[in-house]
Amino acid sequence: MMKRRRLNSPPPKDKVSINTENDELPECCLSRLPDDIIVNIFSRLTLLEAARTSVVSSRWRYLWTFTANLDFHAPKTMWNINTKIGERPNESEIEEKRSKYINWVGKVLELHRGRYINEFRIHFDLGDNQKSYITNWIHTALAKGVQMLELNFHRFVGINWKEYRFPVECYNTLKSSHGLSIIKSLRSLSLKFVDVNTEIVEFFIYNCPYLERLSVFGSKTLLSLKVAGSSIQLKHLDINCCHYIKEVEISASSLLSFKYYGPQIKLHVQNVPLLLDVSIGGRYDVQLKNLIDPIIQYLSQLETLELLLDLKKDRIQFPHFELPKLRHLIFKVIASDHHNLLNSTQIIKACPFLHKFTLKLICGGGKRELHEFPKCPLEHLKVVEFIGFVGRPIDLELAFYFLENASMLEKMIVNPTCPFLMGSYFEFENSESKQAARKRVKQLKKRVPRGVQLVVC
Repeated sequence: MMKRRRLNSPPPKDKVSINTENDELPECCLSRLPDDIIVNIFSRLTLLEAARTSVVSSRWRYLWTFTANLDFHAPKTMWNINTKIGERPNESEIEEKRSKYINWVGKVLELHRGRYINEFRIHFDLGDNQKSYITNWIHTALAKGVQMLELNFHRFVGINWKEYRFPVECYNTLKSSHGLSIIKSLRSLSLKFVDVNTEIVEFFIYNCPYLERLSVFGSKTLLSLKVAGSSIQLKHLDINCCHYIKEVEISASSLLSFKYYGPQIKLHVQNVPLLLDVSIGGRYDVQLKNLIDPIIQYLSQLETLELLLDLKKDRIQFPHFELPKLRHLIFKVIASDHHNLLNSTQIIKACPFLHKFTLKLICGGGKRELHEFPKCPLEHLKVVEFIGFVGRPIDLELAFYFLENASMLEKMIVNPTCPFLMGSYFEFENSESKQAARKRVKQLKKRVPRGVQLVVC
């Protein structure tokens, strides 16, 4: 019989326990597994799911505290604020939610007994006022050799909030010999709504030998970035909404994906033979063409391409050559109802082996009649996805185009949630616009051929 291997002794009995039962449940096959295997299974659950296992038996009471994945993505109830879109959120209610979130993270870290952390993710509306808590959490995660570190301080709409600034004292500690040793295990770093400057970002790039993913979103002090060198193992780079950045230089033979959205910059890209995935777009005062030109020589090797289009300033146009390897084309579009997305079909025609098309639509008001859509056989397209579906001519005629021309289509996914609200507490609001969009799905159902699955989110 397989012997059980016990982990460290459980926390003292004065610690808070979720278990309220003294009677143990009957032992099952899972209970006969060694502790380290059970903990590995727990690490694949959410924190709340893992904590609930403490009621199974006295042996399992503290096993969840050894889980290696600490994902503090707030549950739906935590995001649920009694505010409608367009209204000012209730500050006292938000502050209460923040306090509960901080207590939740603090209690789990206090109980955590694992020697290592694979994934550490913070996702809530926090800022510089909670700096001491956040900095302590970062130190704890790094001290336990975290491999994937994500800080996402997504702000509640309408609140004037000061972003968390990556602390200088933490940076100085990391530059010491001990600090350099504890960050070597870092493989993925994502900083969203974190104010972090060029020096700190490049420090992680050049001192974390296994760093493969880097994402910086919304930093005001990131002014430039250089990712160049034969020792760099970076595979995924994402720079988004850093509105004061001026220049990005990339020369990384290992790079697989590059995503950029922001102001016009001096973009230098070379030595990226493995580049397969590009997402690119500019803010209101930037022409998309000016951002595409520096990477135009690599477009023919791409498998995924996302274009961020503002139809108030950008024309849907594309270089006149095929994208023979492209499998997934994504449009993130800011438009009004009077705009026409059927012009995008010229880009779709340039992708003869396209497997999936995604539209992320941010649409204003307006009314017009449906236009006739062109006929063009799409022999490989299998999945079409609409995020931000409004069920008006701008997206309906594009949906009809796919239903008519994609002979191998298997699934059409319709989600009325605005792309800008994904990941925020407004994502869960069942607004009038969402309800109206779901009702308009009936127009699609009438046109869906037999064998095509229509999924409404």
